[in-house]
Amino acid sequence: MTSDQDTALTAAADLLRIEAKAVLAQLDSLDADFLATVDYIAAGAGNTLVAGVGKSGLIARLLASKLASVGVPAFYYSALDALHGELGALRNGDMVILLSNSGQTQELVDLGKAASRRGVKVAAMVSRVPSSLSRIADWTLRCHVEREATETKLPTASTTAMLALGDALVVAVAKRRGFTIAHYGENHPGGTLGIVLAGKVGDLMVKAPDRVGLVSPTQPIFETLLAMTRHPNGAALVVDTQGQLCGIVTEGDIRRGLAAHGKSFLERDTQACMTAPVRRTCGPDATALEALEIMETPHQINVLPVVSDTGAVLGLLRLHDIAGLEVEKSLG
Repeated sequence: MTSDQDTALTAAADLLRIEAKAVLAQLDSLDADFLATVDYIAAGAGNTLVAGVGKSGLIARLLASKLASVGVPAFYYSALDALHGELGALRNGDMVILLSNSGQTQELVDLGKAASRRGVKVAAMVSRVPSSLSRIADWTLRCHVEREATETKLPTASTTAMLALGDALVVAVAKRRGFTIAHYGENHPGGTLGIVLAGKVGDLMVKAPDRVGLVSPTQPIFETLLAMTRHPNGAALVVDTQGQLCGIVTEGDIRRGLAAHGKSFLERDTQACMTAPVRRTCGPDATALEALEIMETPHQINVLPVVSDTGAVLGLLRLHDIAGLEVEKSLG
């Protein structure tokens, strides 16, 4: 490693230590003003508009997006555009959150004053208190930052602290509103994340009886093995005469039985190697994420029987279906 490389890595490591310290310092920001801001946003009296200039503007865009993700009617608001004709977007009961490291950004100060005159609540997220913004704000979210992480004063620790405090605000609002994973999935239907959050097990499962090996507990194990070969899902489901789930047989169950007892094991009844009762199942209306939690707790399983409210077998969900390797959407 050259001396230049060593210097660069040292600078990078120093920055990460400073930024990590800045994030932890935001614990001191969780005060009465922070809680009042959370409560006002969560109450939903109006829209929440987030504004900033420069690097703080980028954080403002992200904060507005994350608030919207947890069900808050939140939008990024351009201070410059607002002061040049778009103040009409503000309504009594709205809130504006103004982000400025210095607390002196004139466009934001002017916007805050104009918002207050219209009955709009103002929250200021700033590092310096007192400052012009903190003086006009209803609530001040203080970003505690000792210094930037570089000698050039490049916004580093300050923007990281602002981002962390914004995330804390989002999480607190979500908790106050009772926002759940299911709600988040409704707001995020696209992509792989949307499938995991909101995709329904009934749409992702391999459906019985056409594509799942269903066997009776009295069938010979070799017939169960044949059923698993015809339907290579990693398991067969054992059902009674009414179609109710009474056990499950995996490929591993059969391999272990053969290793312990030899080929005569295949002549035994399936009930000799099935797992019963089946303690982990889910319904077709469960989300994929809920099913994944069932499959991973207390230890990971690769297949999960899907049953109706009465216990009738509907299908089989495989771990790689949730991972998106073979996601299949129901046609109707």
